[in-house]
Amino acid sequence: MQEKQTKKQILYEIFRFLIVGAVATLADYFVFYLMRNFILAPYLVPTKAFNAFSLITATAAGFASGLLVNWWLSVRFVFAAAKEKTGDALKQAFFKFFAVALVGLVLTEAGMHIFVFALPEITIGGVREILDLPLKEWIAKIVMTAIVLVWNYLGRKFWVFKAERNE
Repeated sequence: MQEKQTKKQILYEIFRFLIVGAVATLADYFVFYLMRNFILAPYLVPTKAFNAFSLITATAAGFASGLLVNWWLSVRFVFAAAKEKTGDALKQAFFKFFAVALVGLVLTEAGMHIFVFALPEITIGGVREILDLPLKEWIAKIVMTAIVLVWNYLGRKFWVFKAERNE
């Protein structure tokens, strides 16, 4: 059983969550970039349908890699209540973690689709691409990461790793 967290403990937990999130995001972006530019690139054809399939596949692969990194680091470093879970409780927590992430993936995929296919081409200071990907894809990734970050923290804090309280 865990006592109620102080404001300082909550801020430290959020700080750890942000660090873990940054590492997981790097894994996500790296796999997204590899999938989009190297693994799926030879198969890219100039059709909107296949480009959408490629975008969805690369986004999902990146998200999955980030999810696994995030789970491992969250259990070990972020949520104190996670350290109390073992066996079946830890498995149940993983499925809840996956459910929260699945909602995050749906939000990410929807946001990526809206940004990439509904918005006009974006240029900032004459730059249209960064690392061989259109600027709007990177902007979409960053915006959706911020939105899903809030969802993930709240879902994990209050549902997945909810601490038993001493009342």
